[in-house]
Amino acid sequence: MPRKILIFVFSVTAVALIAQLPIFPLISEMREITQDGESLLQEWTFVSLSAFYDSARFAQSGWLESTWNNYLILAFVNHLGLILAFFGVRSLLSRIFLKERR
Repeated sequence: MPRKILIFVFSVTAVALIAQLPIFPLISEMREITQDGESLLQEWTFVSLSAFYDSARFAQSGWLESTWNNYLILAFVNHLGLILAFFGVRSLLSRIFLKERR
């Protein structure tokens, strides 16, 4: 039982550390309105999850709904990646540490 708790704690810690790495996709939109019309420049970058949340809050407060929808889709993908990382780390550690007991 203590090994299972240790594996769970280490898995959560690993996911928390992964969330701080700049590996999550982020789209930045810049709109320019001139006499000739409107132009849109989209730039993809990789940021940490906290920077992603900061940008998403900014997008929600002042930008178009389509931009906010893009952030929601990316947030779903980013969190799905973190969930898969948690289960992957937990599975790997379970194989390593719980295999020794048998």
